[in-house]
Amino acid sequence: MSRKLVALSLVILVIALAAACTAVPEPAPVPPTKTPKPTFTPTADWTPTSVVIPTATPLPASPTPEATPTELPTETPVPPARLTANQNVNVRSGPGTAYGTIGRLTVGQSFDITGRNDAGDWLKFDFNGRDGWVTSTLVSTSGEMEGVEIAMAPALPTAPPRPTARPVQPTAVPPPTAVPPPPAPTYPFSYVQGSADCQPNAGTTYFNGFVRYRSNAPRNGVCVHIAFFGPRQTKCSGCGGVGDGVWGFSPFGGQQPPAGTTVEIYVVGCSGVPEGGQDLNTGFGDLTPMSEKFVRTLSGGEQCIGITFVGD
Repeated sequence: MSRKLVALSLVILVIALAAACTAVPEPAPVPPTKTPKPTFTPTADWTPTSVVIPTATPLPASPTPEATPTELPTETPVPPARLTANQNVNVRSGPGTAYGTIGRLTVGQSFDITGRNDAGDWLKFDFNGRDGWVTSTLVSTSGEMEGVEIAMAPALPTAPPRPTARPVQPTAVPPPTAVPPPPAPTYPFSYVQGSADCQPNAGTTYFNGFVRYRSNAPRNGVCVHIAFFGPRQTKCSGCGGVGDGVWGFSPFGGQQPPAGTTVEIYVVGCSGVPEGGQDLNTGFGDLTPMSEKFVRTLSGGEQCIGITFVGD
């Protein structure tokens, strides 16, 4: 064996001895401890317990705020247009004396006005369920007149046809003394037939009426004369503040006329007639008739109203 090999062997041996001296012996493993099995202990039967759920208490409703009313200013109502009779007056079926009488108002009667004519001198109202008309000159008005509408006038009544006269057989020879009848007189004014409304009156006997243009507008300054037992009085229409186109007579004062007294009323000329009229004490002017006459024979106390004369 060579020296190198012997030296190498010695070195290996030294290293092995050194490793043996420094190595720590491992401890012996401890055997595991056996865990005992758990024992089961039975429990008594389980009784379920009911759970009471509390009822929810509703919250009180929030109060609704009350609206504060706003006070509006109150308007003073305007009373409706209304008429009141100043005296006994005829109620007619249309705005004019050419219409027939359907009744009459007594002093103080009052009605709501429902219309008027275009001229405003006739007023319409509900008279016992019918359209009644009265002249504004014999009533007073109140309330809101500006809102009264113009009402359409009904058609004028037509006059019944006159009976046809039988033809007269001419004689063979006309009498030589035959004189043609004089022509009927013509007047500037006409008495409106049927315009008068006469009723018994135990108080004062009186007569009144109107003078109008043919357009139905009132006409002032026309003289009207009443005659009985001879000439009695003359007055002019509209004079003395009685109203436009209005005239009137109370010829017997507070006395009643004798039964059978005949009264004639007609238009005469106004030349020289003062505003207060004429009577037996002042004397009279020209009493030539200028219209047909209204003639009435009285059987006692009466009142005749609405006696109307018209002219151009």
